[in-house]
Amino acid sequence: MSLFNLKSSRSRTTMYSWKLQIAVAAGFGLIILVNQVFFSVFKALELFQNFLANVFIVLLIWKSAVWVSQLGENFFNWLEKPLKRVFLSAVLGLICSFLVVLISAYFFQLLYQSSFPANNEIFINTLVSFLLFSVLFTGFNIIHFLEALREKQVKETVERLGNYFEQLIENVEDIVQVWDTDGRIKYSSPSAEHQLEYAIPELTEFPPFYWILEEDKSKVKSRFKAFLEEEKNGVYFDQFRVKTKTGTVKMLEVKISDGRKIPMIEGLIVTCRDITERHETEQLILRKKELYELTSSISGSFLRMDFHSALVEMLEKMGKFSSVDRVYVYQLNPEKNYWNCLHEWRSEKGDQIPSIYYQKGIPIDALNWTFDQLSSDKILNYKTLDKMPPEAEQCRKAFEADGTVGILLLPLRINGELVGMIGYDALFEPKNWSEDDIRFLRLCSEILTSSLARSEAEASTRASLSFNQAIIDSSAEGFLLANLENRVVYANEIFHTLWELDQNPIGLSVQEVSNLVQPKIENKEEIESGFEILRENRQAIFTMTLNLHNGKVLEVYSAPQIQDGKLVGRIWSNRDITDRILSQREELEKGMAVAQFESLKTQVNPHFLFNSLNVLSSLVHVDADLSEKFIDQLAKSYRYLLEQKDNTLVPLEVELDFVYSFVFLLKIRFEEKIQLEVDIPERFHSMQIAPLTMQLLIENAVKHNKISEDQPLKILIGIEGHYLVVKNSLQVRINLAPSTGLGLKNIQKRYLILSSDSPKFGQEGDLFVARIPLIEEK
Repeated sequence: MSLFNLKSSRSRTTMYSWKLQIAVAAGFGLIILVNQVFFSVFKALELFQNFLANVFIVLLIWKSAVWVSQLGENFFNWLEKPLKRVFLSAVLGLICSFLVVLISAYFFQLLYQSSFPANNEIFINTLVSFLLFSVLFTGFNIIHFLEALREKQVKETVERLGNYFEQLIENVEDIVQVWDTDGRIKYSSPSAEHQLEYAIPELTEFPPFYWILEEDKSKVKSRFKAFLEEEKNGVYFDQFRVKTKTGTVKMLEVKISDGRKIPMIEGLIVTCRDITERHETEQLILRKKELYELTSSISGSFLRMDFHSALVEMLEKMGKFSSVDRVYVYQLNPEKNYWNCLHEWRSEKGDQIPSIYYQKGIPIDALNWTFDQLSSDKILNYKTLDKMPPEAEQCRKAFEADGTVGILLLPLRINGELVGMIGYDALFEPKNWSEDDIRFLRLCSEILTSSLARSEAEASTRASLSFNQAIIDSSAEGFLLANLENRVVYANEIFHTLWELDQNPIGLSVQEVSNLVQPKIENKEEIESGFEILRENRQAIFTMTLNLHNGKVLEVYSAPQIQDGKLVGRIWSNRDITDRILSQREELEKGMAVAQFESLKTQVNPHFLFNSLNVLSSLVHVDADLSEKFIDQLAKSYRYLLEQKDNTLVPLEVELDFVYSFVFLLKIRFEEKIQLEVDIPERFHSMQIAPLTMQLLIENAVKHNKISEDQPLKILIGIEGHYLVVKNSLQVRINLAPSTGLGLKNIQKRYLILSSDSPKFGQEGDLFVARIPLIEEK
């Protein structure tokens, strides 16, 4: 079937239509009959005869005029200009119709038995009526000819272009169809046979919307009906699924245009494109987005809730997402000989199956095969339990006794060791799991495992915190710890002593504590400045120097407390620097460098301690063994700081031991992004340098350079002549804040009183090089 040879769905009324001819003849017959009645009196039979005669004559005039017009149209076809053909054909038709009128008038004279021509009013009125009809018909004839001429031109255009467009339409991959207003297919391009696997005659014989998937059919019908009912039918887009002859389901994107007024179309033009692959890709993207949001939600639950509450929420979300009837988590006891249920979720339907909730103390031997499989990090995925191997008979019976039809069990492992399992049970019908679903569930299992490890590490954390608290309490500084709500959660005894507080600050807000101490301070504007910094940036680090009315000078250092990469609170360090200030004032002229050296040593401690404690607070949740090593190295480093606080020189060997501990702590933070290489012959180990010199240079390199896996920071320590040389790769940060150079200046000032030779710093190629003079042992 061709798109350009569709059967018209409407009947057209033209000059050649019998309906129009009879209607016009009857109308004029009645007009003439009324005219005759007006001038003469006739009997009923005569009136009927006259009416039939009038109708017959009108038809005769019409047919003769049409015949003559067609003859003239063909005869004058040799004329190039259509208007000449119209004019000559109309004149010929007018002459013909006038002759017929005269003949008809003569016929009426014979009918009325009067002489012809005679001064008869009936004849005259009849003649006038037929002449009016003749003129009217001539006008119809001209209109008809113009329509015929236009249709002829359209037909010629269609014949000329139709073949091209027909080949174009019938060779495109998209399906082109014409529907009637009921949704029945009047025409379909051959591509439908390839796309839908139906023959074209089958499609055109189907009931409306038969080939659309049953689940989408009602929606498509309602939207299609709404489109037809719109006053201005433009273009309508839709998407729906269809079922091919072989049962394959495809997604089509449909565009419907109103072509009911287009000649030879007279229907709705429908273009269908197969978007199955695109639709599946979009659904996959949506699915992945849903999985990402669900994963983020589950991960967030474990961060903001206690472990058990987060576990309950996780299992409910996983059960509903997976459309299973039961989800549960079992954990092995420390001795690895019993299973204990941490929580079990059931759907409303699944709750109807009688089974045992929250089983505790299930011996390993009762599920020996399951334990062996999970210990080998295998996933147990069985659509039905009868698919389990013969050696799993004991486990299969245990699951069947609990009403299970199919299972999916995922191992929970920490540091390669099995600690539990998470199970998904189908209770009513088998459940198929896709690879993507299993990967997602495995990811959720890892989140659960991480949270479980964090929960188990709480005891170690408390022990570590007690150790940290011991360090804080033994410090000469006063510490105040606040949570995210700026409420004080801890304050050591030194803090109370420094501020001479009568009220315990724990539970108060930082602002309330500030109000308590402000009466003791002379320069209160420093506190206001500090709080202004915090209002602008909650993670700001700043230092305040406060002068008290009693003559003391306190230095307050404020820094955010970071745990697991998130802000959890703020630490306020308070120290009495009165002696240092007095010493600086009294001995300014005697030895500015010595005073600054002591200041430097007291400044290094809090920064170093705070950074280390933040790292430790994150580490204890991840790796208890590594956190223990970290604590050892931290204690060793801090001990070195305490032991060397009164020394101006230290053996190079002792300083190197401290550097190794310090770099160990840094590598916990940066891993292999920091690389240290030391090449110092043993004969130089007894040489001496100022303590913390190498630590300051390493810390300076970390502060000012980019550090990443692609660009690790390389630090080389060696000997050149009588200098200790520290080199680091130069990869300066782009958005680096302006450097004060305080660290390097302090090293230089310290060596003013230690050696006649001064340290040298500078860039050499792509390296930053520091040369520190070595001092002979005295």
